Amino acid sequence: MKRLFGIVFLTMLLCIGFGGVNAQTSNQGSSNKNKVTMGKNNAKVTAILKAVELYAEAGRKGSREIGKQAFTEQATMSWVENGKITTVPISALYDGLEQTGEEEVTYEVVDVSIACNVAFVRIDSWFSKLGSFNDIFTLAEQNGEWKIVNKIYSVK
Repeated sequence: MKRLFGIVFLTMLLCIGFGGVNAQTSNQGSSNKNKVTMGKNNAKVTAILKAVELYAEAGRKGSREIGKQAFTEQATMSWVENGKITTVPISALYDGLEQTGEEEVTYEVVDVSIACNVAFVRIDSWFSKLGSFNDIFTLAEQNGEWKIVNKIYSVK
């Protein structure tokens, strides 16, 4: 029992001690090639931001299929409107992307935080037809691939 507790404790320390990352990025034009300044977990941050870039690319192309590459099948999207929290299946986002069609999309990564195989990303995004948003994503890693589990946003 003591050995099991020790293994669990050591695992927690490793996740906490080596899992946290703060990243700062900036767009270079509309290409969204982000400059990431970070200490550890460089490969994890790159993999996480790949999912965020897929989200942005889905917006650029108005593509459900590209969006599906970024999100889990069970993902949700949430927002607050008139004091009421609304949560819908991510398919509502895909429907909106297809209705809007192609548009210019840029974003800036504001924060990335990682704890073992889960992460949080906050971006400020701009969609040429829809406007500006604060987007917050929760992600999980499965089989080495990061997927967005939830998107919550507010309109700027």
